[in-house]
Amino acid sequence: MKTTQIILFTLCFLVFGFSSKAASVSVPTTVDWIKQVNTAPLGSAIQKYNTLEVNLQAGDSLLLIGGTRNPLRIDNLRGDSLYPIVICNKDAKVIISKPVGGYYGISFSACRYIKLSGRNNPNLAYGIHVTQLPAGSAISINYFSSNFEVEGIEISRVQSSGIVAKTDATCANLQQFSSFVLYDLRLHHNFIHHVGNEGFYIGNTGYNNGAGSRLVCSAINFNDFLLPHPIRHVRIYENVVDSIGWDGIQVAAATDVEIFDNFISNDSYADVAGQQSGIFIGQPSQAKVYRNYIQNGKGSGIQCFGVGTQIYNNLIVNPANSLQVRGTFNSSGQLTGSTFSYGIYINDKVCLDTTVPKLPYLVAHNTIVIPKIYRVGSPYNTWAPQGINANSLNYIFGSYLVNNLVVIDSNVNNIIAAPINGIYASNSVPNYSTALAPSFISINNKSTYGNNFYSNEITAVHFQNWLNQQYSLQSFSSAVDAGVGSVVSSQAFLQKDIFRNNRPQGMAPDFGAIETGVSSPSNNQILLSISPNPLSLSQAITTLELSITDTLTSGLELSLNSTQFAQSMPLPIQEMQVLNGKIQLSILRSNLPVNPGVYSVQAKRNGTLIAFANLLLLP
Repeated sequence: MKTTQIILFTLCFLVFGFSSKAASVSVPTTVDWIKQVNTAPLGSAIQKYNTLEVNLQAGDSLLLIGGTRNPLRIDNLRGDSLYPIVICNKDAKVIISKPVGGYYGISFSACRYIKLSGRNNPNLAYGIHVTQLPAGSAISINYFSSNFEVEGIEISRVQSSGIVAKTDATCANLQQFSSFVLYDLRLHHNFIHHVGNEGFYIGNTGYNNGAGSRLVCSAINFNDFLLPHPIRHVRIYENVVDSIGWDGIQVAAATDVEIFDNFISNDSYADVAGQQSGIFIGQPSQAKVYRNYIQNGKGSGIQCFGVGTQIYNNLIVNPANSLQVRGTFNSSGQLTGSTFSYGIYINDKVCLDTTVPKLPYLVAHNTIVIPKIYRVGSPYNTWAPQGINANSLNYIFGSYLVNNLVVIDSNVNNIIAAPINGIYASNSVPNYSTALAPSFISINNKSTYGNNFYSNEITAVHFQNWLNQQYSLQSFSSAVDAGVGSVVSSQAFLQKDIFRNNRPQGMAPDFGAIETGVSSPSNNQILLSISPNPLSLSQAITTLELSITDTLTSGLELSLNSTQFAQSMPLPIQEMQVLNGKIQLSILRSNLPVNPGVYSVQAKRNGTLIAFANLLLLP
C-alpha cells in the first residue's frame, strides 16, 4: 500500500480555470479502478494494488499519467454544477487498451458532474485514446451517472459503441430507476472511428410507441413494461465520426437536444438492417439537428422518430449506399425485397402514445446530393435512394418542408434511361400527383410543402466545384436568391447558413445549406480552389496552395471561418503571384487549426468578400 502523490492544481487549473484551492491526483498507469471512499480523509488518495481509493470534492481533478494502461473503472465521484471533477491527461498521451478481453475503456458508475477531457496538452488534439477493445464500448456513462462533459477523446477499434450514456432497468435497481433522470450531456471535439456499433449511443431506444420493454423479476414478483429513463439537455457538437458500423450518432428518450457541427462519414458500414443512419433521433425525443456534414454512408443521412424536431442547414452527400435495401431478383426475374432509403426521413409513429405532444417538424435549407444508384421493385417503378420522406406522418399536422436543395443525379449510371422527376404525394395534396415518382420529396396532406429546389442533373445546379466537395452555389445558379424569404425572416436560427454566413445575401435566400456571397447573376464569378483538400492533420506538408481566378492582388486578404471560432481568423498569405491569369497563393500549414472539421476559407478585397471555398481537415 502506498500514498499517491497529491500535487498542486497545475495544468488542469490552467485549462479549466477552477479554484486554486482545488487539488489534483496523479493516477499511475497501474491503476484500473478509482472509487470514492467518503470515510477516508478529505483529499486523500491511497493505492491498493490496482485500485485507487480517493476522497475528492467538487473542483478536484484526476491527472492520468501518460502511457498505455488497462481499462479504467470509476465509481461514485461527485462534483457540482459549478465545479465538476475533472479527469484529464496529465501531459503526454494516454492510451487505454485491452486487446484480449476488453469489455470497456472508461466506465463511470454513479458519478455526477464530471468533465472527461483529453485536451490538457495544447499540442495534442486528442490526449486520451481508447482503442482495441474486442468486446465492449469505449466510454460508458452508466448506472445512474449524470451531468457529464466529454471532449478531446479519440476512440477506435472497439467492438461495440464509442460513447454510451444511459442506465438500463434491472431487477436490482428497479426502485431507483423509476425516478431517475439523466441531465446535461455535452459531448464535443471527439474523434470516433472504426467502431462496430454506434459512434454515440445516447439513451435507450426501447420506448416502443409508449409500450416500453418488459422486465421480469421473479424474486420481487415484478412482470411489467418499463419506459426508458428520460434525458434532459443534450449537446453533441464538433465531433468527427468516421467508419461506424451502425448509426453515427443516436439519441433517444431525450428532450432539449441539439446535434450540430459534426462531420460524419462512412456510417453504417456493417450494413445491418435497422441500424443505418448518419444521425438517428429516437422516440420520443425533441431535437434540433443542424450544420452537420454527412457523407458516404450506407444509411439514410438523418432519421427522426421523435416529435417537433427541426432539421436545417445540413449537407448530406451520397447517403444510403446499403446493399441490404436493394433487394434481389427471383427466378422469374422480379426484383423483391427492395426498399427506399433517404437523405432525410421522418416518422411520427411515436404518437401512438397519446401522451406524446404532436409537435410539427421543420425541414429547411438542407442540401442533399445523391447518385441515383439502384432500382426499387414493384409496386414502384422508380429509383432510390430518395431525397426527403415525410409520407409516414399520420398524427402530426403542419410540418413544413421548405428551401431544401435536392439533387438525384441521372448521369451516374448510363443504364438509367429515364430521369426521375416531381414530388410524390400519397393522398390529395393540391397540385401534386400520385403518378409522379417519390423521388425528391415524398409527402402527404399532413404537411405543408413550401418551395424547394430539385434537379436530375448535378451539373445543372452549378455548384462551385462538386467534384472537390464544394457545394456552395455559383452566382448564376437558378437556386440562388429563389427561396422563400418569409420563413427565414420569421425564424432567427435560419438567418445564418451552415458556415454562419448571413442569410440572405441577396433579395431572397438561396436554396440549400450554403448561402452564396454574390447575389447578382454573373458568368464571371471569381472562384477559389485549395490543394490539398481534404487535408489530413497527419499529412507531412508545410504549405497549402490556393488559386483565385482573378489578377488583382491589391487589398487581398484571407480569413478562416468556422463554428469553432467566435469570429473570423486571419490567414496570413505566405507567397502570392499572378500566373496564367490567376492569383497563386500559399499559406503555412502551421497557421491552420489543429482540430478536424469543415472550415470556410474566404478571400476578401478591401473587406469585400470575392470568393470562398470549403476546406475539410481530417484527423
